[in-house]
Amino acid sequence: MSKGKKIITSYLLHQYPDAVRAEFAEWFASSCDQEEKDALLAEHWQSLEPKTNKLQTRCSFKSVQDKINRQQSKARRMAVARYLMQVAAVIIVAVAVVFAIQQFTSANHRVEWQEVYVGFGDSKTVELSDGSTLCLAPGSRLIYPSSFDENVRKVYLSGEAYADIAKDEFRRFVVSTDQMDVVVHGTRFNVRSYDANSEVELMLLEGSVEMQTKSLKQNRTVAMSPGDLIKLDKRSGRIICETVNHDMFGQSSDAQRLTFINSRLGDISMQLERLFDVRIIIDQAELAEERYYSAFVNNESLDRILSTLKQNGKMGYYWRNGVIHLFYNN
Repeated sequence: MSKGKKIITSYLLHQYPDAVRAEFAEWFASSCDQEEKDALLAEHWQSLEPKTNKLQTRCSFKSVQDKINRQQSKARRMAVARYLMQVAAVIIVAVAVVFAIQQFTSANHRVEWQEVYVGFGDSKTVELSDGSTLCLAPGSRLIYPSSFDENVRKVYLSGEAYADIAKDEFRRFVVSTDQMDVVVHGTRFNVRSYDANSEVELMLLEGSVEMQTKSLKQNRTVAMSPGDLIKLDKRSGRIICETVNHDMFGQSSDAQRLTFINSRLGDISMQLERLFDVRIIIDQAELAEERYYSAFVNNESLDRILSTLKQNGKMGYYWRNGVIHLFYNN
């Protein structure tokens, strides 16, 4: 799914909190992806149906839809500038109608969305309304509702989180990331899904979950058991499943706990940048592709971590002007 389609779909489904709507408006007002935006908006609008059987509401909806279609047809014959203004007006009307219908059929139930961002060198634990907790690692962003609806518990994550999910046999819990959804009922797991990383990782500690990819040409659903580790390579789409000793993750949500299982040094360096709020440069591109197995569970210092990684004989490091440089240690 393209970036544009993700943004528009999330906005029209009201999956963004108010704070994020300004970002949507800024993107929509820009000239980029214009043809794609127009096509996707038209597709969304044509697929809408009022969620009620009341004849008056459905007739009103159809009347507005016909009017918008006429506006779109007329706009296509106008100059570009005025065309964009017309399309923007159509969007406002469409979103307003959808919002009104949803509000009318939702028994006045209002959910407020919260957003938490954790800066580099920091961590934060968020307790949700159902009793679930997510410990966010540095550089992570979580968007979650003030209360969950009757059918599903869903949050949106960019970054890394240790999750301890409260059991609920009637409502599954979904942690949605850019590349995959983690579907659970009650369990403990660790998910690492940073935009900048080359891989997405999901480690199951207790219970059972399903990992559902959503950005591949052929998406997959993988059922997991405790001790399973799944790595999704965002470059190739390859999925690797391993069984590891999950005791190395411990029983706590300590954000200082670091576990790298067959991880690229490029991803490791970015993780260390977020955790210790430093800048790390890899001097040779080939070195960034080297893979490492390491676990750090005692709040080790940055120098201790780098010294441990150095022991494989391939990597060396040095400090220069407050920046860490990694290089091939030939």
